[in-house]
Amino acid sequence: MRLQLKRHISAACALVVLVLVARARGADQVTIRGAYYREPSTRVIQPVVDIEKDLPHGVDINAHYLVDAITSASVSAGTTKDNIFTEIRDEVGLGVGKNWDRTRATLSYRYSTESDYWSHGFAGSLAQRMWGDTATVALALGASFDTMTSRDRTPRCATPPGLDCWLNAYFGGLSYTQVLSPVAIAQVDAEVAYLHGFQGNLYRSVANLGYEWPPFYRLRNAVAARFAYYFPATTIGFQLHYRYYWDLYPSTPDTPDDPWQLHAHTVEGRIYKQLTPALEVRLLYRYHRQTGADFWCDTTVNPTCYTPPGVTNVPYWSSDPKLGPVRTNYPEIKFLWQAEALRPVPFFGWFAAGTFEISYGYYMQNDSFGNAHVLQAGYTMPY
Repeated sequence: MRLQLKRHISAACALVVLVLVARARGADQVTIRGAYYREPSTRVIQPVVDIEKDLPHGVDINAHYLVDAITSASVSAGTTKDNIFTEIRDEVGLGVGKNWDRTRATLSYRYSTESDYWSHGFAGSLAQRMWGDTATVALALGASFDTMTSRDRTPRCATPPGLDCWLNAYFGGLSYTQVLSPVAIAQVDAEVAYLHGFQGNLYRSVANLGYEWPPFYRLRNAVAARFAYYFPATTIGFQLHYRYYWDLYPSTPDTPDDPWQLHAHTVEGRIYKQLTPALEVRLLYRYHRQTGADFWCDTTVNPTCYTPPGVTNVPYWSSDPKLGPVRTNYPEIKFLWQAEALRPVPFFGWFAAGTFEISYGYYMQNDSFGNAHVLQAGYTMPY
């Protein structure tokens, strides 16, 4: 069962990703990247291969393959007791894009599989440039259809005579990007996702209640703003991002009966500096703070918080730390090096046309997962 490490390694752990800005056609390229994530009880190793190819008539295609090797000491990883367990997740994806004069359309499909979780995802986008190519408006729509099962029982969410549970998600996003000057750009966007199905972990349980049972319906919403500015004299670029997120139960919004009502603020700043013509450094700092879902309580502090004396009817329960109050701080440093200096070096000259990158980040978080290290490295080569 996937660990759903939300926000840690975005390529592996997000439920849906909205790409709302049109990608400019560029050189054909292959990217090989690896990520390593480590917290006290979990380790994730993720190699990725991504291939992009431009075709005639404004068409381009891309494909990717990745593997998540997740080693955990937590029962929520899919074991019946708290011991070391390794789970493998494979994902393949294929996308196609078409460019007209000022219009771009894309379609994509991804399939993800592990021993007890299977997911199909479909997405499409349409972007239009306007006002002398100084503005872009983009729309993205998609859906994912997941199936899951338990290794050691018939889960409550399964529909007899079947043994599987399911989760369907439908999402959309709208963005507007505006060039403000030759060195400044701004973007605003909005996202919404409707989830229907089992949204918990089939192996996670709560004392006195059994395996967790979160609400089956969820409407997730977000609005965001971004601003970027470049200082040519110092070759320094600056970006500031802000995102506000809230969710609700579709049939009872903003009422005391709504079990969700999780709100989150995320602020991120980035600085880019060209150190030499071939070497660039990027600094990032992200702060995230969220409230807990209304139905959630902290069973690590009070194991009987869902079932106090006199309470017999508990509609929902979960011990997922990600549904509680969470604060994270994430600094990261990244280097990108254009490897032209390798051209005269025997053997290594083969890599001279590409770009190497390496980054290190550190999550400081107040939930039970603990702090975490994130190391990523990659190489992109045109062909």
